[in-house]
Amino acid sequence: MTVFVILPLVLVLAVLVGFLLWRRESRRAGAPVTWSGLALPLLVAGLAGLGYLTLGLHPETLDWLSEQRRYDAVAERVIRGEGPSDEDHDISAQALTRVLQAKVVRDPTLPGWYTLGLLYDQLGAPAQAQEAARRALALDPRDDGARLLLARGLIAQNQGRLNDEADAQIRQVLADNPTHDGALMLRAMAATEARRFELAADSWRALLVRHGDGEAGNLIRQGLARAEAQQQRGARLQNLTFTVRAPDLPDGGTLFVFLRQEGGSGQPLAARRVLVDSFPVTVTLGADDWLRNYPERIDTLRVAARYTPAPGSSVEQAHLGSAPQSLDPDAQPAAIIELGR
Repeated sequence: MTVFVILPLVLVLAVLVGFLLWRRESRRAGAPVTWSGLALPLLVAGLAGLGYLTLGLHPETLDWLSEQRRYDAVAERVIRGEGPSDEDHDISAQALTRVLQAKVVRDPTLPGWYTLGLLYDQLGAPAQAQEAARRALALDPRDDGARLLLARGLIAQNQGRLNDEADAQIRQVLADNPTHDGALMLRAMAATEARRFELAADSWRALLVRHGDGEAGNLIRQGLARAEAQQQRGARLQNLTFTVRAPDLPDGGTLFVFLRQEGGSGQPLAARRVLVDSFPVTVTLGADDWLRNYPERIDTLRVAARYTPAPGSSVEQAHLGSAPQSLDPDAQPAAIIELGR
């Protein structure tokens, strides 16, 4: 007998018990007692039960109950820190996540929160993975696995790029264990995506010392070579300075300066937006203004600008521009850009 049959019976039983108590008190008071007084309560109970069966039975309720029966024991083992059994080979990550989430809130343990974070990480939910990792760290602030799980969630939410909070978590792991391969690999890859190439190169070198002769040696050397090449190009291309002139245009508008390779289109290699108090104006493209990796052919770089007299406007509204022109990365300024109507 399922809960959907039991609940209406409970409602009817409650009405009967209430009626019997009412009848006893009525007899004590000398009032007449008839069974017709039970008709309305029974009708209400019947309608309530029917309403639950027809409206209250959500289409996903049966699936939820099935998940609870299938994964309840698995979640219990996870919370206790036990490994998978022979029966756990066909586990659904989504279903186990839902069951484990409910159980670990009631019975919080480090293995429970850590595993829940891993599941969220696998399902592509970095914010939830971070929350689970923080709950695990609250139970054991020195747990390296939870720290790296938190760092992975932060990096995933930042489109694969290392940020300061993630770097702080990784540094804490490396402070306790300087040869932690997982921490070094995570920092090397995420720092590369964030164009923090010096930090990436340091991480690749640390890995190369330990695994240069192993199966991963070639991949580590390739990662190190890319980081070093980008680091060398960045030394020339970071902090490029341009002077923009516009003698015939009104001040106080919005200026966009951007770099592309010759003949390129779409997203620029680097771009900066500035509000212009007055012309001429000096614009510097720093490391944070680069949207893509530094190009191998520096001689093919072209700089251009677009301008709109309206302050705070978008680049699509900037119809006044300059033609793309070459630049000299070693000069100050690297180019002088003339804006016209």
